[in-house]
Amino acid sequence: MNISKDHKSQPIIQPTTPRIAMLSTGEEVLFGDIVDTNASWLSSYLFDNGFQMTTRTTVGDSLTAISNGLSQLAKEHDVVIVNGGLGPTSDDMTAEAAALSAGVDLVLYEEWVVRIKQMFAQWQRPMPESNIKQAMLPSGSRLLDNPRGTACGFSCEINGAICYFTPGVPHEFKSMVNQEIVPDMQSRFDSVEQKQIHRIHTFGLSESGIASQIESLACPQGVTLGYRSALPFIEVKVFYSELTQQVSEFLANVEQELQANTISINMDVRDRTMALLKEQQLNLNIFDHSTQGYLHQWLAEQAISQQVTVNSINVAHKALKPVGEDEHLMFEQRYGLYSLERSSSNGIIILDTQSGGVQIALADQRNISSQIIEFKRDYSYRARSIVISAIAIDMLRRNLDDQELFADYGSVTRVASSIKKL
Repeated sequence: MNISKDHKSQPIIQPTTPRIAMLSTGEEVLFGDIVDTNASWLSSYLFDNGFQMTTRTTVGDSLTAISNGLSQLAKEHDVVIVNGGLGPTSDDMTAEAAALSAGVDLVLYEEWVVRIKQMFAQWQRPMPESNIKQAMLPSGSRLLDNPRGTACGFSCEINGAICYFTPGVPHEFKSMVNQEIVPDMQSRFDSVEQKQIHRIHTFGLSESGIASQIESLACPQGVTLGYRSALPFIEVKVFYSELTQQVSEFLANVEQELQANTISINMDVRDRTMALLKEQQLNLNIFDHSTQGYLHQWLAEQAISQQVTVNSINVAHKALKPVGEDEHLMFEQRYGLYSLERSSSNGIIILDTQSGGVQIALADQRNISSQIIEFKRDYSYRARSIVISAIAIDMLRRNLDDQELFADYGSVTRVASSIKKL
């Protein structure tokens, strides 16, 4: 179904560098019950596309608070991106607040009612009457499509600013920003230079280590390098305006220098790994004694997006004592066979060792591959879980990509490894 987006002609905005604000809504965000990952992601994504966020504000689920916050931000900025509050319940007030700020009425957009009914029909569920609320939008709004959920995004002009209204669910929000909002902003603010970005995601090297490996490469004119650190990864970003032959050769040389530590290019390693599992029609089983569920949680959004089944058994530390190597091997064999009894699955086993290290094993249709690692320094429990999960997923990705399974990581020492045929 094609959604009409021509309810109101778009205002002509003079090309300039826009002042951009984000308004996050929800008591759970305001009081810190959840971390506002949408805000940090948006700031980074806008920057990568030539825009810069100047203000971020959070308000609770109050009609007055949302309307006042929106009106004030719209007076001081060229663009306001509002996140959350588009659901069907009584505390979802963003559309009503937008209408109040714009001085217009809420009207029913019949085309979105049709879309919601189609979604519920696909889910083989009756549509609750409360979902009609999600099609009640400020008069004159332009619809922003949301193929992943029932919350209808929309945009309208308030106090001279273009305001975009988005759902709070992260994968719906990111899709809407990528497919609807940023392209619209690029057409409105056409003087903003649109840089191309080539991203190389690395694991196992520090920023200084990366710099020393590529410092001998001559950077073409107009090309700049940037680094972003997010434990345990370092993202190398190459910015350029046009993909000339010289730029292509430079990118190839950078990739070659960092090949041993590259986990993915131009996509998150989790997206890459889940895409490989889907492509090879495989699922994933996890037995986790070390991160207590962090690995499964870390993969959840990408697994849902790629429609890959991830099953997880998470065992508390006190429920399973660290065991010796012989018992490890017996358990690996047993769990490997258990995993393979399921239809087309890979298995990841993560267990603490008696020496204080961690054993990470990967079972596929052919082998059980295992390595024991020990940390070179003390980490917090969360940081430790992040590093362990990253190594486990890198092993899986390498296996799916037919690469060498065991890589060198700067933060850990591998004290043992083995590959045993089933």
